[in-house]
Amino acid sequence: MGKTLPLLTVLAILALLALLLVCFVIFLLHFIYRLWRRPQPGRAVRRTMIVIAGLLLVGVPYLLVQRYEHQLLLARVPAPLEVASVEYQLEESWGVGFMPGDNETGFVVYRLTNASAEWARNQGSRLGDMLPGGASRWHPTPVKNAHDNGWHPYDHDPQMMSAQRAEQHLPTIAEYLEKYGFTIPIESGRDSEADQSIQSEGSFYSYGRGGSVTIVDPIRGKVYFAYAG
Repeated sequence: MGKTLPLLTVLAILALLALLLVCFVIFLLHFIYRLWRRPQPGRAVRRTMIVIAGLLLVGVPYLLVQRYEHQLLLARVPAPLEVASVEYQLEESWGVGFMPGDNETGFVVYRLTNASAEWARNQGSRLGDMLPGGASRWHPTPVKNAHDNGWHPYDHDPQMMSAQRAEQHLPTIAEYLEKYGFTIPIESGRDSEADQSIQSEGSFYSYGRGGSVTIVDPIRGKVYFAYAG
């Protein structure tokens, strides 16, 4: 009962806010309709202003939201690395979209600028020390089997561990994304490229919030961001 009450309260607040929003929209549309139907003089100018105001009312918030989402997307890449472009992005969620317990899975590939890629390569084995959090957060590849974060779905399954399957199996990005059973159809070739980064030496990876892992690959000049939660 203790868990149900907060959820009902949140839903009630959301329903009230939605009702208020609907009422405001109805009032606004009614006002615009009366303004639109108002007779001469100045009807043409008035209608032009209404159209411009409507475009601004819809367009400005849309552009602001798009900019904010793009900033969040770029913020996943650790400083001081800079992004030249987002090569690939696939993110999906299952659930309401804003409630606790929703499942989300995503995979993003960033192309670094030439200067950032060269800087990362020049750091060599010291790259982990130069990234936020230092060597305590950034681990050199290859990713170890049966890591304490549970890279494989069977890392904490006693039956699978007793069969020694984990020691014989190289980690893959697909297995990381499938930890909770919610898979996404990654474009062919994208996953194998990330697999090469985590299975060979030269890259660094770090675990983050929301079941995420960030992989910096200086050789390819890319950053891979994956999450399953």
